[in-house]
Amino acid sequence: MMKKVLIPLMVAAALIMTVTACGGKSKSTGGSESGGSVVVTPIPYPVNPSPLDSSAKIKRYALDQVIEYRSLPKYSEPDYVTAQVNQGKLPPVNQRLPETPQVIKTSFMADGPGPYGGVFANVFAVPIEGWNFGAGAVNGWFGIEAIVSQCLLSSGPAYLRSDANEPFPALATGWTWSSDGLTLTMDLIKGAKWSDGQPFTADDVMYTWEDNINDPNVAGRSSPGTWAVGGKPTKLEKVNDYQIKWTFAEPFPVYLLWAMADDRFYVAPAHYYKPHHPKYNSNATYSSFRSAGKPTALPVPVLGPWVPTEYRTDELLVFKRNPYYWKVDSDGRQLPYIDEVHFTYATNSLARTMNTMAGTCDLSNVGESYDDVARSAADPNAPFRVDWQGDSHAYGMEFNYDTKFGVSTDQDKANRALFRDIRFRQALTMALDRDGIAASLAAGPFYRAWGGGLLPASPLYTRESVVYLPYNVETAKAILASLGLKTNSEGYLGYPEGPLAGKTIEIQLLAQQDLGNEIDIAQAAIPMFQAIGIKLTMKVLTGTAISETELNGKWDMKSYRYDSPQLVPNAFPAQLSPTDDNMMYNHYKIKTSGDAMPFETELNRITTAFATETDAAKQRQLMAEYNKVWTENATNIGVVTVSYGQLLNKYMKNVQPGLPVNLYSWGHQSMFMEQLYFEPDHQRRLILGTNLPLNYPAAN
Repeated sequence: MMKKVLIPLMVAAALIMTVTACGGKSKSTGGSESGGSVVVTPIPYPVNPSPLDSSAKIKRYALDQVIEYRSLPKYSEPDYVTAQVNQGKLPPVNQRLPETPQVIKTSFMADGPGPYGGVFANVFAVPIEGWNFGAGAVNGWFGIEAIVSQCLLSSGPAYLRSDANEPFPALATGWTWSSDGLTLTMDLIKGAKWSDGQPFTADDVMYTWEDNINDPNVAGRSSPGTWAVGGKPTKLEKVNDYQIKWTFAEPFPVYLLWAMADDRFYVAPAHYYKPHHPKYNSNATYSSFRSAGKPTALPVPVLGPWVPTEYRTDELLVFKRNPYYWKVDSDGRQLPYIDEVHFTYATNSLARTMNTMAGTCDLSNVGESYDDVARSAADPNAPFRVDWQGDSHAYGMEFNYDTKFGVSTDQDKANRALFRDIRFRQALTMALDRDGIAASLAAGPFYRAWGGGLLPASPLYTRESVVYLPYNVETAKAILASLGLKTNSEGYLGYPEGPLAGKTIEIQLLAQQDLGNEIDIAQAAIPMFQAIGIKLTMKVLTGTAISETELNGKWDMKSYRYDSPQLVPNAFPAQLSPTDDNMMYNHYKIKTSGDAMPFETELNRITTAFATETDAAKQRQLMAEYNKVWTENATNIGVVTVSYGQLLNKYMKNVQPGLPVNLYSWGHQSMFMEQLYFEPDHQRRLILGTNLPLNYPAAN
């Protein structure tokens, strides 16, 4: 029996892990092993915190200093909308608003109330599959989802709160826990309407819950496992048209409030998509349901501040103000201030950064092109500014651990057996010159080596919990030799046994087309893995194709970007370990296959305990345990951590100082887009003019 000695981490001294293989099953990996022993010597994770961090500029507020729900004495709107009312095309504004709209307080706004008009300009690089987001259709990302997806709660601006660590109210205006913590009653905004004028009610929430989230044939943004408490399902029921009630298996699962926010609980319009669901339409299939709401069949009903109104395929997407939007400012002016949002199509995310630097785009997440950004930002005439978020993102590589799901060839089976062996994962980790990769991506303090697990910027991160394996090609080779892997006639290592015995070990690494860092890291890994005898090939796919590949399990390894779950794990506990089927793509069918490895079981135990822990000290202790188990077992290959920058048009008003790129959500969802504005001399020309989205085609 192979034994892996687990030695507590020490800050001042290097650690020694002895991996001994004498046949049989590995307690750590669940894989069969043979050979001798190799000493793997971790080192303390280097102390090198990023100097780039704008978080000190963030101002924090109590909830009632930012928003409230109440009726106001009077309401107003842009003149051209009033003209539509006078022509009988729209009801008066007070009839389009809820009984108590959400009021964004002008005293909170960084620059105060603004004028109506103008354009928010952006770029997207993921093709639009359709508008049925609740059924998993890709809307294009890059901020499109932030406009289309309106949820019960809003987690994006939670970084602003000084009074509680929980999301903002949104469609749910408030909530009350029962004394035993087993039920949660939520009040919904009363009288809000979809952009086509149809009422929003609890029926939309129940349709989303029952026919999107809990339908196993619908590949939406969350699954029943997301909502399970203690492994037992959660129940949601309608109390009345404007009230819902959650029932949980265990008391006070407060972490689930975060799952009710942003695109993880996108409330879908039941009146629009329900007729296309196979449950209600015998002629429908799940494929036809997913594609209901074609990209060009616009407008489609949404609850967001703007409505997708015109789409020129792979060229331009135009959003127009939603005349039924349910928010106002303190003066009763219906939001948004900005009239239109334009998304131009590009082949990758770099175009968005370049456009923002040129002033033709208003926001970009800077995770590459640092040299150009830093140089241009120093120019006092630059049309943009940057807010930095140090060590807040990372890039690494994922292994596919499923032994059955997605396995169709001898090579699939052989590769996954290797991935499940800790020694193979350690060897690949030590073959990567992470410092060299970091230096190659940008000059300056933007990238540095990363050990995997939690991100260094996380409030729950502890450096001492990282089992960090240094770059050491000779040790990597020795580990692979201990597995019985031998060089073949092609100069690569061959599979050790089975029908592929002696044939070259070949691993395919996926990278996403619009994420340049994923591609660069994959390219850097190819010669480094070759140096230890492993043949690595790269396959670049679109975001949509990556999603499809993940869902069918047909992949070996992935170049991957890590963000919110590893930064604020308290908001994403379900994404920390594969506690159930469909939870994490690195072991997508862990429950069905029954093939969890011992360290995964341990990660699941820690994650489950963490999800319901409210004591801050105990949360920190649990995450230290989690980080140690994760990195000690080389669960993934951590490559580099990166300081992301939020590029912003410097003429755009009401952006809160220190806006994070991605904390609880991406920047679009964190910035109350509806209260952004431009002064008239910086407003761009409208495409749709005074034309409002009033005529809605059927979703077919």
